[in-house]
Amino acid sequence: METHPGLATYFQRYEQKYLLNPVQYYAVLEMLKDYAAIDDYGVNTIYSLYYDTPGFAIARKSRDKSTYKEKLRLRSYGVPQPGDTVYWELKKKLQGVTYKQRIPTEFTPGVLDFHGDAPPQVCNEIRWFFTYYKPLPQCLISYERLAFRSREHTNLRITFDTRIRFRASDLDVSHGPAGTLLLDENRFLMEVKTDRSIPLFLSAYLTRLNLFPVSCSKYRMAFEQLMYKGEPQYA
Repeated sequence: METHPGLATYFQRYEQKYLLNPVQYYAVLEMLKDYAAIDDYGVNTIYSLYYDTPGFAIARKSRDKSTYKEKLRLRSYGVPQPGDTVYWELKKKLQGVTYKQRIPTEFTPGVLDFHGDAPPQVCNEIRWFFTYYKPLPQCLISYERLAFRSREHTNLRITFDTRIRFRASDLDVSHGPAGTLLLDENRFLMEVKTDRSIPLFLSAYLTRLNLFPVSCSKYRMAFEQLMYKGEPQYA
């Protein structure tokens, strides 16, 4: 597995998601040739193990479209082997702004409690999450990601996720990507991530392609599939 070691990070940004059909997907890729380059994370299979209460309180809050949302996951880039770097990520969203705490740790098979390679004060928010919610591993989501970074605006990233899969059993991240597809294979989830508003030219180009932001949480959709066996809800 390719690892991406680093220090603990904490940042805020705006995120917008779009669902693309194949025509829209290839049109955006063509546009990006002159504007962006594949970033350090490049092409990867991403694994995210989501933690929630036994009653799925975190997922239910997201489904109810609360103005404040939070979620905790353990993320790996590729199938991890013992000693590889994986990341604890605590994401919070309030009034359209996403706040993310990210702490690297060494992957140890079978160890699912929080342990992070960062000073104790940096880990406080994640420790509080464990103390308050007493969460358990509930759902493993994996997908293929293609990630770009703007050449002109270094804080602007655009990612494309395909073959989004989930499973609620066999939650060992090292066991690979097997799972149930969340979206049709002909749909692509694009995310635009920036520390400020989306550049006007990009917004105008997406509008010409009839692309508009949607609410499309992977974990929420997986929860809906698990609980209600219905079609994922996004708007």
